[in-house]
Amino acid sequence: MKSKAFYWTVRTIAVIALLAGINALAQYDSHQTFKGVINAYSPQAAATLTAPATGPYEVRGPWTLKLNRYTDKANFSAALNMELSDGWAITLNNSNFDPNARGAHTHHITMIDANVTWTATGFQISGPATVTLNGSAAPVSPTPLVIEITGGSLVKYSNITLTFGSPGSKHFGGEPLPGVVRSVTDSN
Repeated sequence: MKSKAFYWTVRTIAVIALLAGINALAQYDSHQTFKGVINAYSPQAAATLTAPATGPYEVRGPWTLKLNRYTDKANFSAALNMELSDGWAITLNNSNFDPNARGAHTHHITMIDANVTWTATGFQISGPATVTLNGSAAPVSPTPLVIEITGGSLVKYSNITLTFGSPGSKHFGGEPLPGVVRSVTDSN
């Protein structure tokens, strides 16, 4: 009789321990989804012998980043509009505000399974990015891209920057393009 009671006690304890472990795993969120907006200007392109100076371009649009905390990999996507800025229209285009002269175009930028590196103020992801131009393959695709998400003491994740390597830097510039983190959501 004592052996049956001992067997059931051990079995019950094992089941409780297993359920507690499953519950703890279920409570740990494996993914974080970051969303925000890029709101930047590209650098002005210098004049050459064959082309006048252009830019800066306004670079605007929403972005999403899904971070897998188990694998330290991330997926990123952005849908950006670019057009020559008001400053360009006033100073370099003789105050011509004609929308058709602004060179408006779109880009979709994606990174899949990009590597995550943790920093003192947030994290960085890096890898090759696919870039479209008005829905077709862009001449600068694929291109190296480094994305930094940082924050401070009051807002853990508040800022994002996109820094393009060559050939993307020829179009977007080599300086970081800034934006804002609007939301961070945890999920399993």
